Amino acid sequence: MTQIEALRVMSFNVLQMDVDDPAHAWELRRDLLVETIQMCSPALLGTQEIHAEQTAFILDKIPAFACFGSGRFGDERDKHNKVFYDRRRLSLIDSGDFWFSLTPEIPGSSDWEIPRPRMVTWGRLRQTAGSDILILNTHLPYGRGADEARRQSALVLLQTIAKLPLDLPLFLTGDFNAPVGGEVYAQLTETLADAWITASERVGPEGTFHGFGRFKGTRRLDWILHRNAGRTLTAETITNTANGQYPSDHYPVCATFLLDPCNPAAAH
Repeated sequence: MTQIEALRVMSFNVLQMDVDDPAHAWELRRDLLVETIQMCSPALLGTQEIHAEQTAFILDKIPAFACFGSGRFGDERDKHNKVFYDRRRLSLIDSGDFWFSLTPEIPGSSDWEIPRPRMVTWGRLRQTAGSDILILNTHLPYGRGADEARRQSALVLLQTIAKLPLDLPLFLTGDFNAPVGGEVYAQLTETLADAWITASERVGPEGTFHGFGRFKGTRRLDWILHRNAGRTLTAETITNTANGQYPSDHYPVCATFLLDPCNPAAAH
């Protein structure tokens, strides 16, 4: 009989390392960032705004991790949406990337006045128990004038998700640059459930974007959405800080799911 396993999924906008802000330079916050990931101990971690050097640092400090995903130009340049996974629990079966454009299969493509390419990294992984899971990780377009770009990006996401197997647990992690309750959130949650809502227990503040402590409130831009993922045990906003320093300008979010292989049709 297949064992029911809890799976921890994390989403973290780690903030690119070339930010012109000496007080929050990557070198000053990178150890705290790794500590924050280790506190959550995720089997799956979707990251946003991560550069190759930051990826290498995380892999060096957390040797159980492996990762996949191209940069937004289809190579190792610039920012990635890397997905990390715990090699002790998961093995990678297949992975790829697609872009928010009219030609999503073309690396670096961009439409709807998105100034620099935005994309999705996806993977199919196999648990040690033998069942497969799917993850998609993204970072939607930023800015007050990007409403149409975010709407179109959500449609690209939904069109892809609609083609994926319904019988596999699916997770969508990301910084969506859109408010909970807004149009993009409504688009995506017609098909997917929100872990913050479905969780039996919630820990931490609802808001995820804090701008290194400058903002407080309920601006929940970072979500873990899911389909056919059994029960959501907990959803957490991780507020780890040290000596006034933050690991990023976003709080990461983490959710624990109890996957039930005996009930493959379990949805929200």
